[in-house]
Amino acid sequence: MRISSCPGRQPRRACYRYRLSLTFLDPVKKPAESGKTNLVPRILPRGRHKLDPELVAASQRQRLLEAIVQLVAEKGYADVTIGEIVSRAGTAKRTFYDHFSDKPQCFLAALDGISDALVASSTRLFSSASGSVRERCEYAIRGYLELLVSMPSAAKVFYLEAVAAGPEVVTRNHDVLLRFARGIVALSKGAAAAGEGWELTEMHALGVVGAIHHIIHGQILRHGPDSVIEVIDGVVQMAVGFLTVRIPSAPVCRTNTPIR
Repeated sequence: MRISSCPGRQPRRACYRYRLSLTFLDPVKKPAESGKTNLVPRILPRGRHKLDPELVAASQRQRLLEAIVQLVAEKGYADVTIGEIVSRAGTAKRTFYDHFSDKPQCFLAALDGISDALVASSTRLFSSASGSVRERCEYAIRGYLELLVSMPSAAKVFYLEAVAAGPEVVTRNHDVLLRFARGIVALSKGAAAAGEGWELTEMHALGVVGAIHHIIHGQILRHGPDSVIEVIDGVVQMAVGFLTVRIPSAPVCRTNTPIR
C-alpha cells in the first residue's frame, strides 16, 4: 500500500501539503494586553507610517534572508555581494549592517532557517503518519522529498552551497540528518512496543538517511533542484525497503587464547 502526502493523486505528480515559506522569523507579538499577533509584513509602505519598529525590523531581516537564498541559488555563494543582497531585498546597505555583521553571518542565519524548517517538517511528517511501519516511513520520506521540490532555491542552497560557509555548516547539516534518523527510530520503537515490528538502531536509520542525502545531492548537482521529483518514487522504494528489513545483531568477537 502506498501512502501519498495527498491522497488520490498520481504517484509521480507532486503535491505539497508541507510547503516551506522562507519566513525565518516567528510572528512578532504586541504587548500581552492586546492579545493579538501581528504577522511580519512582506512589503513596507512608503514614506512615514505607524508600523511597530519591531515589525519593520523583522520584515527587513526576512527579506534579506530570502534575498541571499535566492541569489546564492542563482549565482553561488562566492559571487554574491552585499550590494546585490540589499538590492534584491529592497533595503539600504546600512539596514543590512543593522542585522548582520557581514555576508557569512547573513548566510548562516539563512541556513539555520532552512535547517529548522526541514527539521520541523520532518517531525510533523512522522508524527502525523498512520498505518504500518512501512506505510509511515513511506509517508514521511515522500513528504520530505516533495517538500524539497516545493522549495528549489532553499534545497539547492542546503544541499550544494552550504559547504561554502565553512565546516560549521557541515555539522548543522548532519544535525538535520540525525534528527530525521531519530524520527525513524522513534517510529520503530512505537511499532515494536505494539508488536508491529522491531526497533531500529540509530546507525541503521542514519545510514539510510545518509544515502537519501547523497542521492538528492547528486540529483540536484547534475540536473537541478526541480529534478528531485523524478527520483521520489525510486528513493522512497529503496529507503523503505532498507528501513523495514531486519539486520541481525553483529556477532560478539572473541579473542582466542593461545594454547600453551
